[in-house]
Amino acid sequence: MARKYRPNDFSELIGQDTLVKTFKNSLNNGRMAHAFLLTGIRGVGKTTTARIIAKALNCISDGNKKEPTFEICNECSPCKSINNGNFLDVIEVDAASRTGVDGIREIIDSVMYSPNNARYKVYIIDEVHMLSNAAFNALLKTLEEPPQNVKFIFATTEIKKIPATIISRCQKFDLQRVDIETLTNHLNRICKAENISYENDSIYQICKASEGSVRDALSLLDQAASLCQDNIKDEIVLSMLGLNGYEKNLELFELCLLNKCEEALVVYDDIVQNGIQPVQIISNLLEISHLASRLNIIKFDPNITEALQVSISKISSHGLPKIVKFWQILIKSVEELRYAPNEQQAGSMAIIKLCYGSLMPDPSEFLEKISNQTKDNLNNNNTNSVKSNIENDFKEVKRFESPAKDKTKNIDFPKTFEEVLNLLLVNKEALLHAQIINNVHLISYSEGSIKIRLKDNTDSEILKKLSSALENITKTKWLVSQSEEEGEKTFVEKQNSELDKSKEQIKSNPHFAEVFKHFPQAEITSIEDKDTS
Repeated sequence: MARKYRPNDFSELIGQDTLVKTFKNSLNNGRMAHAFLLTGIRGVGKTTTARIIAKALNCISDGNKKEPTFEICNECSPCKSINNGNFLDVIEVDAASRTGVDGIREIIDSVMYSPNNARYKVYIIDEVHMLSNAAFNALLKTLEEPPQNVKFIFATTEIKKIPATIISRCQKFDLQRVDIETLTNHLNRICKAENISYENDSIYQICKASEGSVRDALSLLDQAASLCQDNIKDEIVLSMLGLNGYEKNLELFELCLLNKCEEALVVYDDIVQNGIQPVQIISNLLEISHLASRLNIIKFDPNITEALQVSISKISSHGLPKIVKFWQILIKSVEELRYAPNEQQAGSMAIIKLCYGSLMPDPSEFLEKISNQTKDNLNNNNTNSVKSNIENDFKEVKRFESPAKDKTKNIDFPKTFEEVLNLLLVNKEALLHAQIINNVHLISYSEGSIKIRLKDNTDSEILKKLSSALENITKTKWLVSQSEEEGEKTFVEKQNSELDKSKEQIKSNPHFAEVFKHFPQAEITSIEDKDTS
């Protein structure tokens, strides 16, 4: 059918109204470009359109027309020859099989010769993106200034692979995917012409599966007609497309939303036993997620059957945040299925993740709930007690502040080891300070004498450096000795210990405990003491 019902003129092209209108005006006004680039997905009519353009350029309508025309007769000698594929002046080149520069050189050499018996010599290069860089470069000059009686028409599905220098020399047309309504009407007309009976939903499913490709839709229609002996049934088409039992997918999606994991896995296993691949099941669930999200916003989608719309609307009532979350889980699952050693197991894990993902609260709702609880406490005259609780919880939760903030430049003689460290920072001994707080365990301290233990692999020169620095600062000799006694923790270890203690105090606060209840994987990364006075 795809070959039998291939369009023969512009009026038979479907879904490409912009292209048809542009060529109508160009042909009628004599403003035809010398090169055209047709791009789009497979099966939307790129090669067909190229042949129609070739006929429009060369149609003579039994000798009555002297110029290119939009009204193609399909009866004159050039039109018939082009339809049969044996017109000498319309040269079709498959770039996929002739990717090198040699094939392009043949075209360049033949361009200089006049057409044999036509108005224009037309070169149709299909899958042009397959040409090599050398081939594209060889074509540039000829494409920019071809002879007056030569036209180039390029067709491709991969526009991004074509150099910008080629695109800029062509008039580019993006052939659109054909929408479901237009494609459905087209298949209905063909079914009527072929005396094929059908159920309405079967044609819709075929058009939907074709993803906007007319050729795919006609091929599927041909297959369905042969399978059903020209009496196409919905159930048989669904089975042919691998969509049999689509209602099972809807049931599976809803069970996941309701966190009925055991029942969801049973339904999943049933679908797999019916011959549907796990990747197809995840794909169906993705489609349901997409449709439910759309219906949550636009409320009505004319491209969805009424029965399906009712089912999807029921799912969309669970709320957009949860459905969007399902989409994110399913998208990740598609990638996991691709690399999983066992697809069925990976599919099961995806269903489990969906079920438990449905338990996760929406962040906005959760924050609103916490906010409302706080307001309720305030409204119940508990302002003072709430403030007191929070202040008590945070009383000892203060991040360690560097002693540098207390610049005690007037200290003549430090009375504690902490003051020694502070004195080093004030006097710009930051490197020595960093070495001490990370590697020194204090054993004893008295004015003018310090006994310490060094961590393993620590440079013992630190003793001499500390003694010399303190002597320069205080103008007094210091005795800094080393011992193997255990001593205290290093200053950094103390700081980390205090920080861990502070984190635990925060987690015990009722307000924060509620957060960790719903988000058990959450972590406290830092603590800042805000001065609210």
